[in-house]
Amino acid sequence: MVRDEIKALLKQIYPEEIIIIDYVPPDKKGDYSTNLAMRIAGKKSISPLRIAEEISQKINSPIISETIIYPPGFINFVLNHTYVKEKFKTIEKCNIGKGLRVNVEFVSVNPTGPINIVNGRAAAFGDALVRLLNYAGYDADAEYYINDCGRQIDLLAESIKQRMNQLLGKEFSIPEDGYHGEYLIPLAKKFLEAKITEAEVVKEQAVNYFLQQHQEMLENFRVKFKNWIRESEVRNKGYVDRVMKIFREKGLTFEQDGALYLKTTAFNDTRDRVIITGDGRYTYLLPDIAYHLYKIERNYQFLITILGPDHLGQVGSLYAGLKGLDYSENILKIIIVQEVKLKKDGRYISMSKRAGTFITLEDLLNEIPIDVCRFFFLMRSSSQHLDFDLDLAKNVSEENPVYYVQYAYARIMSIIRFAQEKGISMIDDVDLNLLNEKEEMILMKYILRFEETIEDAVKNFEPFMITYYLIGLARIFHHFYQKHRVVGDNEELTRARLFLIKRTAQTLKTGMELLGCSCPEKM
Repeated sequence: MVRDEIKALLKQIYPEEIIIIDYVPPDKKGDYSTNLAMRIAGKKSISPLRIAEEISQKINSPIISETIIYPPGFINFVLNHTYVKEKFKTIEKCNIGKGLRVNVEFVSVNPTGPINIVNGRAAAFGDALVRLLNYAGYDADAEYYINDCGRQIDLLAESIKQRMNQLLGKEFSIPEDGYHGEYLIPLAKKFLEAKITEAEVVKEQAVNYFLQQHQEMLENFRVKFKNWIRESEVRNKGYVDRVMKIFREKGLTFEQDGALYLKTTAFNDTRDRVIITGDGRYTYLLPDIAYHLYKIERNYQFLITILGPDHLGQVGSLYAGLKGLDYSENILKIIIVQEVKLKKDGRYISMSKRAGTFITLEDLLNEIPIDVCRFFFLMRSSSQHLDFDLDLAKNVSEENPVYYVQYAYARIMSIIRFAQEKGISMIDDVDLNLLNEKEEMILMKYILRFEETIEDAVKNFEPFMITYYLIGLARIFHHFYQKHRVVGDNEELTRARLFLIKRTAQTLKTGMELLGCSCPEKM
């Protein structure tokens, strides 16, 4: 990749330095930039501009045609056009994973109701991350954890039984912290018709019912999981008991007010955590630690756990639990995917899951296509709240960023079909030296950044970088297309430009596939 070659060039001159290469902002001249001069100047108490001049004079490479210095000491590199064209003829692929086995757990909705739009965002995020990891050379598996044990399942069963009483005309009272949504009424009716009334059977059947809904919904949303792991499976294999025994033997537990605590503060948590309540129930933490041990013992070398914002308080505790088992926290990356707020007519739509006023993913997909939904979910960093603009999502025009990208691809396919109708065949042996227009060079250079963008997205665990790259690529292509005719009288120039736009289309399609979106050839 171009960035790596510039980094290697500077590393030869300054082998002891950490080399950071960035892209140049649009208002500055150049393609890549480094702050190396400022880093060196800080150590030597010399002017960064003076150091920048020294570095610039030492660079002699066919990669670089010019260096430009900007205060306070940035060095910008202008790529040699001949180098760009030679580089453009080969397709490089990011391969930073080197086969490392990665477990990516995401969504993992409690089987107590339908998948809502916050879970939908996590689904799009996790699935895109798995696609990116595998593209970049990792061996990544998607995993769904089914919380089929614990108090929330008891509350679900009791809430359904109360709805059954309601349907029978009896007095009913749903627990205050139970599930009040009317979505349980059809299920209660189904159980009555099947004469299912025993608590444990209601519990089991309800979990299976919602789990099947989750599986079907996620498959429709183009999200595939290799592993579906039940909490009951982890418990039955003895992992919770094993972890509990280890913690006790290491003196990491203590009793207080009838509850059993884990000394997570010994591993930098903000406070010690309850793992068994006064009435003998496990809190989420102990089974979750056991579950992560189960992942490790299935030979995964790195774990990524994607959680919703309501689990923010668990992050430090989970890291502490693994440290308590003598694992480095570096084996685990916890990512919090923030809330989604729906906007319609400029106003936010109020949602509450327990009250049953949430918007399901199915509701959303009944209003907008999957491509739009996934792309919009991935247009912000996972650490940022997402305002999902329904009006823009429904707008079937180039104002909608999804269609803007798709129109670019469809337009290229239309040009290629037109060329084929004219009898012009697509070949790879073209003369790229014919491409000297400013817009052509900008397009080539931007396409060469694609694999670098994938590398950045993987290293930062941020698929949104791909959405913005694709929007940028579509914008650059549209600008090129407005300025230059692809199929013209000069057949050699036509073939060179066809090669350019074909690579553009391939990049657009690959990027959209990594996001789980399609690229229609006609629109």
